[in-house]
Amino acid sequence: MIASAFGAESSWVLRTWQSDDGLPNNNVTDIAETTDGFLWIATPAQLARFDGVQFENFWPKRIVPQFDRKITALLAGRDGALWLGMDHGPLLHLHDGAVQVVTPAMEDLNAAAIVQAGDGAEWIDYRGGRPGIVGGILLRVQGGKAVTVPSSAGGGDSRSLARDGRGQIWLARDGELSRFRTDHFADVVRLPARYSRLAAASNGGLWVCSGSQLLHYDDRDGLRPVAVLPISATAQPTVLLEDRHGALWIGTSIAGLFRYAAGRVESVPTSHPEILCLREDREGNLWAGTGGGGLDRLQPRSIVLQGAESGLPLVDLRSLCEDAGGDLWAATENGTLLRQTAGRWRAMAAGTDWPGGVASAVAADASGAVWIGTQDRRLYRWQNGKFQAWEKKDGLVSRVTCSLLIDRAGDLWVAGIAPESLQCLRAGQLETFPLPPDVRVTRAMAQDADGTIWVGTSKGALLRVQGTRVTDEAPALTGADRSIRCLCPTPDGSLWIGYAGWGLGRLKHGHWSRLTSAQGLADDQISEIVSDHGWLWIGADHGIFKVRQREFEDVVAGRAARLHPIRYGSSDGLPSLQANFGNTPGALHSRDGMIWLPMRTGVAVVNPRQVRQELAPPVVWLKRVVVDDRVVAAYGGAAPLAGLVDLRRPHSALRLPPDHRRLEFDFTVLSLAAPENVNFQYRLDGLDDHWIENAANRTVSYSRLPAGDYTFRVQASNRDGVWSQQAAALAFTVEPFFWETWWFRLGAITVFSAAIIALARYISFRRLRRKLRALERQAALDQERARIAKDIHDDVGGSLTHVTLLSRLAQRDCAEPDKVRGHVGEIAAATRSVTDALDEIVWAINPRNDTLPDLINYLAKYAREFLRAADLKCELNLPSSPPAKVLSAEVRHNLFLGVKEALNNAVRHARAARVALTIACSAAALTIEVTDDGRGFDGAPHDDGADGLRNIRQRLAAIGGEGRIESRAGGGTCVRLILPWPAEPALPAAPGPLCRHQLPDR
Repeated sequence: MIASAFGAESSWVLRTWQSDDGLPNNNVTDIAETTDGFLWIATPAQLARFDGVQFENFWPKRIVPQFDRKITALLAGRDGALWLGMDHGPLLHLHDGAVQVVTPAMEDLNAAAIVQAGDGAEWIDYRGGRPGIVGGILLRVQGGKAVTVPSSAGGGDSRSLARDGRGQIWLARDGELSRFRTDHFADVVRLPARYSRLAAASNGGLWVCSGSQLLHYDDRDGLRPVAVLPISATAQPTVLLEDRHGALWIGTSIAGLFRYAAGRVESVPTSHPEILCLREDREGNLWAGTGGGGLDRLQPRSIVLQGAESGLPLVDLRSLCEDAGGDLWAATENGTLLRQTAGRWRAMAAGTDWPGGVASAVAADASGAVWIGTQDRRLYRWQNGKFQAWEKKDGLVSRVTCSLLIDRAGDLWVAGIAPESLQCLRAGQLETFPLPPDVRVTRAMAQDADGTIWVGTSKGALLRVQGTRVTDEAPALTGADRSIRCLCPTPDGSLWIGYAGWGLGRLKHGHWSRLTSAQGLADDQISEIVSDHGWLWIGADHGIFKVRQREFEDVVAGRAARLHPIRYGSSDGLPSLQANFGNTPGALHSRDGMIWLPMRTGVAVVNPRQVRQELAPPVVWLKRVVVDDRVVAAYGGAAPLAGLVDLRRPHSALRLPPDHRRLEFDFTVLSLAAPENVNFQYRLDGLDDHWIENAANRTVSYSRLPAGDYTFRVQASNRDGVWSQQAAALAFTVEPFFWETWWFRLGAITVFSAAIIALARYISFRRLRRKLRALERQAALDQERARIAKDIHDDVGGSLTHVTLLSRLAQRDCAEPDKVRGHVGEIAAATRSVTDALDEIVWAINPRNDTLPDLINYLAKYAREFLRAADLKCELNLPSSPPAKVLSAEVRHNLFLGVKEALNNAVRHARAARVALTIACSAAALTIEVTDDGRGFDGAPHDDGADGLRNIRQRLAAIGGEGRIESRAGGGTCVRLILPWPAEPALPAAPGPLCRHQLPDR
């Protein structure tokens, strides 16, 4: 929250943090600043660490679980340690994450102050902590051991402990000022009041506030009075502090805060009248802990808003100028003419102070004259208390004067409307310049470093005056007609252009460029621009900010990604402001170095000499790393960390699980003066290839990261655009899922390679088997062809040869008819033999006959016809429903030839009367039997029949079968052909008749 008056009566800006802002308690008992730049705040509720933006609260029992007592005193050691004094508790020493309990619990006392002496020893002032307990003790801690200091008891709340500039310890107690000598306190001088407070003085002496008297002590002059505080007798001093500029700050019990400097005491506003502690940080900010108002920060005011409470009669200024004598003149929105003399504003009375009219613009020249444009077709010049007017009869064209400009030659340029006009007053004569059509209201006029006059209008025209010619440069430069509110030339030849909603433009040596909020500009509604030593101070719709000219050039040239403007607002004690615009001249850089920016609610006066300069590079700290809403790493500083990775370590080992969903980094910069003007940029090495602007945001989050090594980096710039010299960095590793590990990938590659090899081998073998089967089929086909050729050659060829021989005999014996008839009969028989052989061959190779039923039918038909021709009785025993098994041509052919051979042997050699053909099909094999009732034989026959029986066995063996012959002399013969089925399952065979043959007895 902000608690301050915004008028000129206070030269200090007060910023207050209370419990609504995250402060644990509005009662701040002590403040310390550790070497890393954090503020530590002790309150009755908790201990807090503050980075200027956020409070991080610590319960005392989190630090030392067995002591849940409030912390009342703090000391930041030079080694980065933090000393904590407790109420009714022990003294704690926190350093590098370790906690040391230095003293046992002080049951009846509380720590009121901790001071470090020049020799490095810590002094602790313990006072009575219970009603009825008075006095207290002083402890001196050195080398980790605490001893009670003799002659230090007494005093109670009236006691004050301090260290001077030479490292000596002083004690104010019961109206006596004492100094510690070797092993005891020695009284030095008597003080005016019993209740006193001490502080070191920069000249080596000591400041003493005793009651309402402010005194100074040194060994040469002794105790001498300096000033008297304007406080009542019931108010007591509570704390003293000399700042780096030598000013003394005095906190009181009920009268608030005072500042003594240059022999003058001033009251400084605070959020509460009870001041419990004071601390100056490394940036020069003054911090005050109050007894109920929270934590206050005090800074010298660099921008003052002069409004109605400052004596400004009318706050809405439209035009402003400074005359040669240092007085300010202004024209207000309602046409009132104002003048400031000796720091006081007053309205110029019409008819008394000036001729009157509706003032619209004011300008001052080097001769001491002030020019006043009006809305009444009059132009006035004031000089030495006298007014001179130019009217229509003198050549003044427009009824309303919008803008005035005094050029370096001393000529006055006048722009107006009704009608639109641009005129120049030289040597008392008005010269009119022709304008392009419809330029509308002239908002701004300026003369650049080359002497060129520029005019900006509400229509967006940017007029350039060359001799007597006026040219609109906007179409060629911008290609658009955007309203222009202000113009500002700078010595480098630039002309800066403030647009309405179109950002900040620059025209330099004929090159135009523009930047907007998309490139980091604080506001696109630019109303006023003032140049000051490389900076552009800008008044806009949303307040005041400044931009470095060099940074604008860097962004335009591509050397930088964004602008980093410095905003001035609540932290500088300013309310919400909106800059005014309308007529030229508007904003002003006065000769005393002040910058004046007209606002809707007054005029903002900037003292650039008091604007805080932050030239030291800021230091960035990583505060926390959060994975899926769980803190895994933190910056502890002096505080201990409970099992977390310590971000203080530059090589903190952090490993994240592969299945994390969200990763968040919290970081900060210890810029306590203006944290809202800090800008960050970050990158994640391993993911980002460039720095990413993060403005003032102090948190960055990432969704799940793939496995790998990363380094998060963040850097910052302070309010003056100075960037960190070294980025804060944290290296970490995201562990892989098991399928992302090297061993899994190696195994997967091995398995994949093996699978590829196996697949390749399978495909190769399959192709090879396919080729082998093709070769086998080709070989079988070739074999079948060879068999057919052999059969044709042996059977058909032999028979045809026989026919040929018989035909020749018939031709030879043609004279003998009986012989011819015999030959013809033989030819007919041979021809029938050829026909039968061809029928057998065709049947064997016809694929339609490749089933078992076809084979059985053919064998039965052949046996019946063959035996009938031999005049033998034929008996057929065939299965009724044979299975439809497929038999190759080779199998059928060999089975047929085997049966044929057996029938032939029975007819030729057996001398049988009956022959039986029996075919049986079982699940295991096909059995064919040819039996006769002929003469039979014992042992192998020695005639041609023996060759036929051997052929039968060979033919069956060729197709995987077996040929068996059973015979006995006088008992007939049985030739059995057995063909086993393949191993694959087969349809169940229908039961067929058994082989029934009768061998006759002989």
